[in-house]
Amino acid sequence: MPKKKQKKRARHRGGTQPVTRRELVPQPRISTPAETPDTYEGLEPWGPEPGPVGYSTGGEAVDINFATGTLPAVRLGFGELFAQERRRAIREGWGFTVELPAVLELLEQIDEGRVNALDARNYLAQSVDLLYDAFRCFEAEDPDELRATCREAGRCPLCDERRPWFEGLLDGSDARWQRLQQPEEYPFAAGQHGLHETTCSVVRRETPSNYARPIGDAYVAALNAFCHTVDPHSSREDFEGSRDYPRFQAMTAQEARQWVTERTGPKGGRNYKRCQRCAPPL
Repeated sequence: MPKKKQKKRARHRGGTQPVTRRELVPQPRISTPAETPDTYEGLEPWGPEPGPVGYSTGGEAVDINFATGTLPAVRLGFGELFAQERRRAIREGWGFTVELPAVLELLEQIDEGRVNALDARNYLAQSVDLLYDAFRCFEAEDPDELRATCREAGRCPLCDERRPWFEGLLDGSDARWQRLQQPEEYPFAAGQHGLHETTCSVVRRETPSNYARPIGDAYVAALNAFCHTVDPHSSREDFEGSRDYPRFQAMTAQEARQWVTERTGPKGGRNYKRCQRCAPPL
């Protein structure tokens, strides 16, 4: 019988590949850390370091004067505790704290008959009113309630603080308004969105038709609107009633060229826009 032809097995040209022996790698084990002695064992609990003799820290000191004597340097603070169970107006003491030793001493004097309880209550309430501005308690008030109170009183700590900003706004508005009324001398105007001619319809549309520096009751109302709605972290140009003040800065031709130069990069790139309606010729 004829023998069957056996297929030749193809051999790798590179010869037989050597078999790589895999070494047994030991599995990791969780080792028990060595016990370290507690370095704080046996030590006394840490306590506050005593300050210099006669030196007080924290809050503000208020002397409470009674007919029979004075409770000196009572320390009061604000902002640490706001008990919801006894919530009331901040001006009535909500959010204020009083040092406990002074309270205990005050109760002892009441118990001994040296101080009247009603007088003690009134003096503590007066201390709250005394420290309201110093602790900037108005920052914790509800903004709408604070503004309503300001309208009734005609002023508030926030208005007193931001009044210089408002005065600066009025000074700038006065100067801008005077220039905008003289387009022949100041033919160009710059705004937030670029350069225009002073007579451009965009400038007229975004500028109040009549402007006068507010005085009297109008000043109080304008101050209230500015101080209670302005964002102190922005450019201070966005607030209630901001459209009542001129914003465009009118310029002479020379000032406008300088304005353009300051906003043109070294390669000629413009960091400003030119109005497409009036196309100021600069």
